[in-house]
Amino acid sequence: MTEKDVFEKIKDAAMEEPIPESIKPEAIKEKLKKQSEHQRMTETKARRSRGFLYGSRIAAAAVVLLVCSAAGMQAWNLYQNGAESDSAESSALTAGAGEEECSMEDSNGLAAKQNAGDVYTVAENYDEIYDLLKKQETLRKEEDIVYDFAVTTGIGVEEEMSGESTSAESGVDNIKYSEKEFATDSVDSDTASGEENYSKTNLQTEGVDESDIIKTDGSYIYTVSGNRVIITDIREGALEVAGEIPVSLQSTSDSIIEMYVDNGILNLIVQKESTGLQKESGKETDDVYYLSSDMETEILTYDITNPEKPKLSGSMTQDGYYHTSRKIGDIIYLFTDKSIGVPALAKKQAVEEENLSGWIPLVNEKPISADCIYVSEEGNQGLLISAMNVNKPDEVVDNTLILNEYVEIYVSTRAAYLYQEKYTKGKSITQIAKFSLKDGKINAVDAVSVNGEVRDTFAINEYQGKLRVLTTDINFTGEESTNQLYLFDENLKLTGKIEDIATGEEIYAARYFGDMAYFVTYRNTDPLFAVDLSDDTAPKIVGELKITGFSEYLHFWGEDKLVGIGYETDPDSGVREGLKITMFDISNPADLKEIKTLVLKNVDYSQALYDYKCVLADAEENLLGFTTEDYENNSLDYLLFSWEDGKFVNLMTEKVAGNFSSDNYRGIYVGDVFYVADRAGICSFDRTKNYQLMKKIEFY
Repeated sequence: MTEKDVFEKIKDAAMEEPIPESIKPEAIKEKLKKQSEHQRMTETKARRSRGFLYGSRIAAAAVVLLVCSAAGMQAWNLYQNGAESDSAESSALTAGAGEEECSMEDSNGLAAKQNAGDVYTVAENYDEIYDLLKKQETLRKEEDIVYDFAVTTGIGVEEEMSGESTSAESGVDNIKYSEKEFATDSVDSDTASGEENYSKTNLQTEGVDESDIIKTDGSYIYTVSGNRVIITDIREGALEVAGEIPVSLQSTSDSIIEMYVDNGILNLIVQKESTGLQKESGKETDDVYYLSSDMETEILTYDITNPEKPKLSGSMTQDGYYHTSRKIGDIIYLFTDKSIGVPALAKKQAVEEENLSGWIPLVNEKPISADCIYVSEEGNQGLLISAMNVNKPDEVVDNTLILNEYVEIYVSTRAAYLYQEKYTKGKSITQIAKFSLKDGKINAVDAVSVNGEVRDTFAINEYQGKLRVLTTDINFTGEESTNQLYLFDENLKLTGKIEDIATGEEIYAARYFGDMAYFVTYRNTDPLFAVDLSDDTAPKIVGELKITGFSEYLHFWGEDKLVGIGYETDPDSGVREGLKITMFDISNPADLKEIKTLVLKNVDYSQALYDYKCVLADAEENLLGFTTEDYENNSLDYLLFSWEDGKFVNLMTEKVAGNFSSDNYRGIYVGDVFYVADRAGICSFDRTKNYQLMKKIEFY
């Protein structure tokens, strides 16, 4: 029998086998369409250099799989015969049905968890979680088959969608980070109040503190430097190391992330990795081992009432990669991400108490209770949220695990909003779930979906319990992009909206101030819009101003001005011509004006555009500071400006380094002294003597 005869017999046998629904040609085409929609939107984001890093997937050909799989062979033959695909499901703007707050409480006084609409529902038990993970594992394997099928056969999704083939751009540009969130009801979130006369971390929400690599309490500067925190005495003009907090890091991948400093307490966030060999279960043959790596995030709490002798007072641990954190009053909310796979155990064994730690994430070495776990249709990624009181640093007030895809997080003084993009028919929607935060207790309120996606950190905001969201809908079916504004009440019920704003443009920056919203869109020019939100059933665009270039970051300057930091561009070609700072007059929202723009021709980039914690913006002290980068001269400078007589005045230009680590620098003022600090050292300048250099200290 020849090789050809063998192949024909295999083919004949394959044709007699039933085809699993998941890899029938119709299903394959449908999945390829959905994957293509997501991929094209991702590629556009990367090309646009604004958003998170999106990696490209490279898959090996699956020729052997298709030849040896009877179902795969039959699917291929049916495809060759022209099987048709069904249309993708459509999406609409919807609001989830809210539930009444549960009055039942556990022994710790925590109300029973309630559902977040239909998006996240509370698990009944570990069995349900196991079944969900098993289902997700199966779906992922099927998607791999679909992907490999496309790669092997050369079926182009673009051909299926439009009859034309396209090639994706390669490479990744500088991309805007948006993992942080915004909602401020005040003019300056970082302005010192009362008797305090020192700058604080630039916050997204007034009343919601954020961790950072450098902090001050007005008497000391605390700096994360390598595997330690260095405490520098700055009292009475001093600049000398007073003490340090060493941290034992076991692996080269371990790191100190950031910290909080408040009322004689320092909370240090540390990420640790443990790697080892794990035995694969369920094998009847020889033992099989694989390399396993687990991430854990820890909060170490120190008493720094005597900064020269800090004392460890407690710690808490939580599985997963550090995502973000917030501090409201004495409560720190820690958010971590962890991939959760189905255990290599039968369900009956897996759900037993002694086996839970093998697959259910741990908080303080204890598996999260099933009734504190939320499940969703796409649930192999876990977001852990824990609340810890800094006065009881070893204890956890409450915790929650949410099984979903990767989400962005915005935190107000009252709630955490989890939002993520979904794709269908070439369009995007954003799902938003609200979780109340009260005294460390975490519970769902409801969920809603809006058209488009949140493109800017500051485009989502809560004011007086009500949510406002600005989105951009990038349409991949040939239509132009549109922008929308949606308003919701405390229970996420839609109260008002404006759609089809600035067709063909995209939102680049946004900021809310009381009952007003200001945002910038861009294509070739920079329109600044002012929207009156006082009637949440009928928001109105009351002002629009067009200037060249665009702003990436907005910050209120008193009650009647708005600072924009971005790029100047050629209005015809769109070519960037330098970094620009613009002062807008918003005293009359119906008549927005550009007071003055300063263009820095020799500046190529500033981290201030994409990480607001790098910005010092204080209208009361009249200080605006940030780092800039000049690629041609390999120069990194810290620039400090004031606003005087209707123009920006450069107070200081300090050349700090040439290694382009601009996200490590912070500008700080304490009384009459200004500091430029980074992980490697601190320089002090006399504000009363034209910012003359006073002292410099380097950490070794």
